[in-house]
Amino acid sequence: MGLFDNLVNAFLKLTDPTPKFTASRCLLEKNSVGGCDRCQQVCPHGAIRLENFTVEIDEALCTGCGLCTQVCPGVALEFPLGPVQESLYRGRGQIRCSKVAGSGEEVLCLGRLTPGVLAEAASRKGPLTLAHGDCVHCKIGGPDVLRRLQEAIEEGKKYYPGLEVNLTMEPLRGAAVGRREMFGALLGSAKRSAAELVPNIPFIQIEEEPTGLPAELRLRELAAKRAPAGAPLRWPKIAVAEGCTLCPVCTNVCPTGAVERIREGVEGLSEEYVLKLNVSACTGCGACVNSCPPQVITLEEAGPAEIFGEPLELYRGRPPWYDL
Repeated sequence: MGLFDNLVNAFLKLTDPTPKFTASRCLLEKNSVGGCDRCQQVCPHGAIRLENFTVEIDEALCTGCGLCTQVCPGVALEFPLGPVQESLYRGRGQIRCSKVAGSGEEVLCLGRLTPGVLAEAASRKGPLTLAHGDCVHCKIGGPDVLRRLQEAIEEGKKYYPGLEVNLTMEPLRGAAVGRREMFGALLGSAKRSAAELVPNIPFIQIEEEPTGLPAELRLRELAAKRAPAGAPLRWPKIAVAEGCTLCPVCTNVCPTGAVERIREGVEGLSEEYVLKLNVSACTGCGACVNSCPPQVITLEEAGPAEIFGEPLELYRGRPPWYDL
């Protein structure tokens, strides 16, 4: 791919109003019991269709408000979060929607501010100030934006309890920026632009989706690590009770790969299966809870040592179907 193609792709990526959809993290695609229609329910413009067990976004109807990215339990719908992070950093924790007049850092709609973005920004900049316009009559996000934003704020407090947000309709007061911060921000922007424009090096595609946690979960983890010692973090985790058959359902429906099923044993001796949980990858979506055949999985809250430690052992045993 040539430099011109990369320039075009970078421009299209920046101007594309629709969020990126990662099918492998969608509860509908995962065939989770009960499915999921949160993105469709929250979309103010009817731009999302749920057909053939997948999500389809109508580019003509989507305005890019971001409300679907706030509520998606598997982080299957995403906008690039780096530019929003950068704007909150440059604005010293202040940002305005595109309908607010005046100066200051801007985001198209406050619906794009996810729990992870809010928590991480607060962990660096303290109280945040978010300026919004007349949401009731706005053609981008609509009247539901502020209610959904409050829900995102409450969710963000699970990962950074010190998250404080001031909502205002007043123009932002510009924050003074030092020379070091100004050049640092310019350098960061230049690096990101260069990364977009450098021609791609051919490689063999091994997996359909890139490995690792989505950006939203990485931001939540960063925020939680910056929380003061003893802060009441409320990161979700699951527990597995007696009666587990060690079937693969929970691992199959988990959108982020947080639940892992491992076969252990010594040759000639009995073999066991072990369920483990990577807590930092758990979103608390409830797919495993709803889909578990014997209904022995419950949602709980994890402590700091569990969030940042090794994967938790949830259950160990010899499956009842092993000798069949």
